[in-house]
Amino acid sequence: MVTLADIPEYLLPRYGKYFMPLPDKNAYLKRIGLENQEIPLNRDGLDMLLWAHLTNVPFENIDLFDYDINVDFGVEELFDKVVTRHRGGYCFELNAIFTALLQEVGFEVYPIGVRIVSGGEGFTPAIAHRAAIVMIDGKRHFADVGFGMTSAAGASICVDDPEVQRIRDVDFHVEDRPYNHKIIMRHKDDGPGPELLFIPDPFPAVDFVAYNTTMAMTGFRVKRIANLRTEDGAISVDGSIFRRTVNKERIETPLETAEDAYKVLTEVYGMVLTEPLKDIAEIPMTM
Repeated sequence: MVTLADIPEYLLPRYGKYFMPLPDKNAYLKRIGLENQEIPLNRDGLDMLLWAHLTNVPFENIDLFDYDINVDFGVEELFDKVVTRHRGGYCFELNAIFTALLQEVGFEVYPIGVRIVSGGEGFTPAIAHRAAIVMIDGKRHFADVGFGMTSAAGASICVDDPEVQRIRDVDFHVEDRPYNHKIIMRHKDDGPGPELLFIPDPFPAVDFVAYNTTMAMTGFRVKRIANLRTEDGAISVDGSIFRRTVNKERIETPLETAEDAYKVLTEVYGMVLTEPLKDIAEIPMTM
């Protein structure tokens, strides 16, 4: 994996922040509920970190939607946002800071660019997602804490294992595709379907800077989102709805004002928000 030492000095002012070391590993582990816990450098340790992250750090777009702030995923900037201010982010942010944590803990890890193909394989969309590959005992493991849906895999997926892998009551398997691609297939009631397509080789982290310019102008500005896994389901802010899912049962509460949303984000999610949110009239209702 590229480190700060690999960057030419004249490029450090522009790119150095994306390769800075994590400011405080212990503070990060405390943020995700793993303070003073030993993390084994095996798949169990990776999955412990991944699930702790999914259940403590939300996928959210408050900066983009409410504050019209383009995100900055330099390591120190992300640490301030995710750890200090108990915020979250979207995939380019969450998997960037999670990769820095994995590296600091001692895992061999590198970023990858991912295409979301959950609509089928007839059309190959552009790269719009960031994840990581973690090497364990010579095998590659797909690790992702930034797939926005609360149905994201709750543990790593071994890319080099063709067998069905059961992860928190959901089955996945990995298939080969042309040009060295791999595809993750999720098993549903009507059979397995494609979800994520990627080449499991190191992807230049700086390329996400350009991709982020496009992502910041997409659906992340359409409605407020805040998704977080829980042990028995999930909680989510979906536009003007707060949804709590417990054992597949949904309870929905309207968020009628910006103050209602602010209260949920600060009191339920624990976010530190210093400015008011957008007025509810600007937020489209979900169907």
